[in-house]
Parts: sequence; structure tokens; C-alpha cells
Amino acid sequence: MTLKRHVIHKKLFTLAIVFLYTFSASALKGQDDVPTTSPSVSLPSDSSQVPLPASDERVPRRELLSVKSNLLFDLAYMPFGYNDFCPIPNVAIEYYPLHGHFTYGAMFDCPWWKGDITNHKYFQVRNYTLETRYYFRSGDVDKRGIGNGAAFKGLYLSAYAHATLYCIGWRDKKKTATPGTLDGHGWVGEGAGAGLGIGYVMPLGKNEHWRLELSAQFGVFWTKYDPYVYGCPVENVKDGLYYYDYKGDADLFKKREYKLTWLGPTRVGVTISYDLLYRTSKKHRSSFKAWEKGGYR
Repeated sequence: MTLKRHVIHKKLFTLAIVFLYTFSASALKGQDDVPTTSPSVSLPSDSSQVPLPASDERVPRRELLSVKSNLLFDLAYMPFGYNDFCPIPNVAIEYYPLHGHFTYGAMFDCPWWKGDITNHKYFQVRNYTLETRYYFRSGDVDKRGIGNGAAFKGLYLSAYAHATLYCIGWRDKKKTATPGTLDGHGWVGEGAGAGLGIGYVMPLGKNEHWRLELSAQFGVFWTKYDPYVYGCPVENVKDGLYYYDYKGDADLFKKREYKLTWLGPTRVGVTISYDLLYRTSKKHRSSFKAWEKGGYR
């Protein structure tokens, strides 16, 4: 009986040892899953990559379109018998892309001065011109950025084409001194031309929105025209009307029988320009303001 109890006690003791060992191992293993009590610290990223909050700060805009006027034309004086000041109203525009060296423009000259039968002075012209320029200094936005002055400036080469119609006339003083002659004369016709040019653009002011341009163009101009006189050339009578200077058979008369081709200088300019339109931060939008309020940028 005593031996049987001893065996039972020994088994109970062994079970107790196994239980304690198993419990201790489980407790030690569970410590690996217990989260640390130390608070985690997240380091801030590079502050230069953090977007700036919206503000009222003025952000410059990139120029889109400029408007110009040739000062030499505005103060024009016509010699060769006309002998009078005859300002030539003119306007030009230039479009500035975001990339590359090329810009694109157009010009319109429109003097329409009319005298009377006492001086026969007429200076009426309509001239339409298209032009493209290549600036040696690239205006690419990736190189120039925005707000760093005019993108396109300095030396450039250009190519142009134009079409014109005109009526120019005045009194011939030599014929006035000769009795029985028709002293009022002129030319009326149409023409077209093309050529190359060279110029230089100089910024004016800190923001460079105003600029001064010096330019010259060389090319060919071809025109068909008719001379006219004041009075009937057949009867040599001043009847208050202008006639084509033609004395042949009226049934055989054809307009624009006279032709002229000119090769050489065709235009010079001392031009003032101003940025009229600017690009906004929104695509396909433009504005007259050179700046906008800062946002996320």
C-alpha cells in the first residue's frame, strides 16, 4: 500500500514539473508580441517638397502677346514732291510660344490721307504683313523660367511676306509753271513682296514689359499699277476729275499695264513694344495682368 502511494506521488510531481515548464515557455514567448511602450517618432520630410499654402503673394506671368508701333512710321515725312509730314498709322503683334527660338507676328499699315484739288496730295496705303522671327537666344520656358524678364530678346533674324494696295499722288510744280499742262498726277495699284530681315530687341525697365526694337528688312517687291492725272489727258482739259494717263483708243485700254519690280531695302524700324497679354496658371487662359495671386506652386 505504501509502495502504491509512493508511485502516485511521483507521477503527480512529474506532472507538476511539466505544467510549470510549459507555462513558463508560453509566458516567455508571449513577450515578443507585446508592443513597446515608447512612442514612435516620424521625422518630417524635406521642407522644400511641402506645398506652400495659398497666399496673396503676387506671382509673375509669362508674356503671351505684345503690341507694337514703328516710331519712324508714326513720324513719317514724304519727300519727292509730296514734301509734307504724313504719319503712317501702324500696329503689329508678336506671339511668344513657351518653347524654342521662333515667334510669329503680323503688321498692318494704314495711312489714308486725302488732300484736295488744290494740292492733289494723296497718300493712301493698306499694307498687310506676316512675319516669323528666329531669336539666337532661346526663349524656352525650361531655360528662362517665369518672372526673369522678357523671354525673347537680343539679336534675331526674320522672314516676311506682305501684300499692299496704294494710291499716291501730288502736284507737279514743274508742270504747274507750264501753261496748258496737267499738274496733278499719281499712281494707283497693288503689289506683293517677301524677304528677310535682321533686328535687335532691347528691354526697357526692370520688368522688361516694354522693349525697343531696331530692325531692317531686305527683299523683293513686285507691283502692277497705273499712272493717273488731274484732268482729261486726251483733251488736256482740267474738268475736276482724275483720269488714267492714257491717250490711246478707250476701247483698247487695259488696267494695270505698268509693272515694277524692286529688289533692295523694303522697311526700317525703330519700334516700341509692350506686352499686352500674359499666360495664366490655367491652361488656355490669358489675362491683361502681368501677375496673379500665389497659390500652390
